[in-house]
Amino acid sequence: MTMPIISKDLELHDEVVNLIAQRWATVTNCKVTINTASDKDRWLQSDRKYPDIVGWQCHPNRDTVEWIAEVETEDSFSVFDAHGRWQDYTCLGVPFFLFVPKGCRETAELFATRAGLTINRVYEYVFTNKVFQLI
Repeated sequence: MTMPIISKDLELHDEVVNLIAQRWATVTNCKVTINTASDKDRWLQSDRKYPDIVGWQCHPNRDTVEWIAEVETEDSFSVFDAHGRWQDYTCLGVPFFLFVPKGCRETAELFATRAGLTINRVYEYVFTNKVFQLI
């Protein structure tokens, strides 16, 4: 079985997903689950959409989602995301956080506004001297 070739963009995406999940797992009172692009693409193609990062609480009768987050790269987000995935995620009734590369916050906020979406917060990320930072 051959493994799919993962592009540099997907590698960056998955690295950022992992780094954010690690940080948020330590500062929130939630369990954190990730859905990386490489994991999603490994299985049969599906129309189902899963957020990149999910914060949830484990309860005896039912686990509950507390918040969700989506990571975009410079090549991965567009106005179509605002009308597609982002819209789907904002309809779930939990806080939705968006992470975009440094310099892309205003564009992401514009796309969301034009689509009539409320995003709880748009964070920017950057690697400075190979150190990951959230802005």
